[in-house]
Amino acid sequence: MGSCPQVVDWNSDGQMDIVSGDRDGTFAVFVRHDSELTAYYDYKLTDSTVLDVGNNSQPAVVDWNGDGLKDLLMGEENGSVRFYQNLTSDSWPMFLGYTNVEAGGAPINVYRPNPYVFDLDMDGTQDLVCGANDGYVRFYRNIGTNADPVLAPEETLKTVAGVPIQPVAPYYYGSRCGFGDWNNDSLPDFLISGYEGMVELYRGAPFVGARESRSQPVGVGLSVLPTLGRARFRIASASPGRVVIADGLGRAVAELGETGPGGVLTWDGRDSRGTVRSGVYFCRLNTSTGVVVRRIVVSR
Repeated sequence: MGSCPQVVDWNSDGQMDIVSGDRDGTFAVFVRHDSELTAYYDYKLTDSTVLDVGNNSQPAVVDWNGDGLKDLLMGEENGSVRFYQNLTSDSWPMFLGYTNVEAGGAPINVYRPNPYVFDLDMDGTQDLVCGANDGYVRFYRNIGTNADPVLAPEETLKTVAGVPIQPVAPYYYGSRCGFGDWNNDSLPDFLISGYEGMVELYRGAPFVGARESRSQPVGVGLSVLPTLGRARFRIASASPGRVVIADGLGRAVAELGETGPGGVLTWDGRDSRGTVRSGVYFCRLNTSTGVVVRRIVVSR
């Protein structure tokens, strides 16, 4: 195989399937039917040719262009990250041609990239993170939108002390990475592995690995103030827009709806299930001119 498999509901039937690349550059899908898996090796394109990137394919399944359909990002040995757009539906994604993902106005070029999509800077748009053969992890900030991603030039992912992250030597090469809430504190933790296969954990901090550098959109303001309850917040907006509360992994936990200029909304700390959980959250105001993010700490 030579690839890090991804668990995803490929055919949208409510059961989790497995997708994987391969050293030979092909792509495979393993569809679950209760306790059994059906393998689709050498996955075909719409013209019946095999999806083949050459060598060392590494997939990431994600809605890359904001149309509501699962697309495919594919890292390949020679350095590019390919975007295959889903041309059919989520019940059985199909692809034809591809475009090379660009960063800083030029195609990404890093030997054996392993793409992972995640909203690392917590601004409401999905970014691209890539492990690579040299072990270092590249962060490509999305300065566009989810419907039209525009990636800034690469940054090297670092700890809060400014040390570049890399798997332990001497088996650092071929780094693969992922994010999750490992210790249930609503902050994104970071997992990385190298050639030897050992997995290393980096505990998260707000905006881990990236500095928030976006300027606030002109005429847009957002303030978040605690009220008398420890888990109740007053959210005041100077501009019309939609207010969403997200956890440390970028997942929306509460939709507060639309607010007009000078509008005030209140959040009681509860998620969509009515549960109050202590942790760090982010209040996002999405307007026609940009996105503003404010950090919230909930204490029960």
